[in-house]
Amino acid sequence: MHELPLVFFTVLGQSAVGLFLLAFISYQLKLSDWEQLKRANLLALVLMAIGLVCSIFHLGQIFRMFNVMAGVGRSPMSNEIALCGAFFALACGTLFFSYIRKNVGIASVLNVATILLGLAFVWSITKVYQLQTVGSWNTGYTAQQMWLTVLVGGGACAVLAGVRQVGAIALLIGAIVSLVAKPGYLSFVSQVEPALSSQQTLFWGIQTFCLALAVLVAVVVLIKHKGLGSVLALGSAGVVIGELASRVAFYNLWSIAM
Repeated sequence: MHELPLVFFTVLGQSAVGLFLLAFISYQLKLSDWEQLKRANLLALVLMAIGLVCSIFHLGQIFRMFNVMAGVGRSPMSNEIALCGAFFALACGTLFFSYIRKNVGIASVLNVATILLGLAFVWSITKVYQLQTVGSWNTGYTAQQMWLTVLVGGGACAVLAGVRQVGAIALLIGAIVSLVAKPGYLSFVSQVEPALSSQQTLFWGIQTFCLALAVLVAVVVLIKHKGLGSVLALGSAGVVIGELASRVAFYNLWSIAM
């Protein structure tokens, strides 16, 4: 569990990016209003802030971040930290002009910039972990998992934030794709790291259950547009827990090929 801070950092960060994206799409499609967009963005910022705090525990000392930053442009990890910082800064700017200075025009421009930097941030995470020296990570499934968390985690958080229709659609698509891709991924890691993969059965079982729950939550939201707030909140939280469990299994597969 040494990598637990990274589990929370990556899952919450990717979910925050998904929430920013889905909330803005919903607003542009006039499926939600400005107040709903603001609340969703605020939740996304809180998620990202929690993820950043968790990442500090992995670094040990926050000042080590500046040492890592020296490799921006050539080091995937340095790029990840730089893009993470830019994403968080723009997110703060978006909320500042949404709640404090209340300038819709500037807030909207910053919102778009936040989304673009957020997507770049997620892309940078995929580059950090697709390592040739780690057989179980050196696969397209690694990037696939990261991007699916944007849909699944982001969709669940969108439903929780009241951005129901777009959030439910993203959640449904992400959950179905993840369930369909899971057998192929499990077959791959079982061949590459049979001993380690056999130890992750519980975590993958939790994620599979939560993905099935995600499909149920999404269908309920799309059929019943109002009510069931507490039930959907619990379901959405369960979906995020499933993504966290899957990410724990991912980090537990770390092993340097000899």
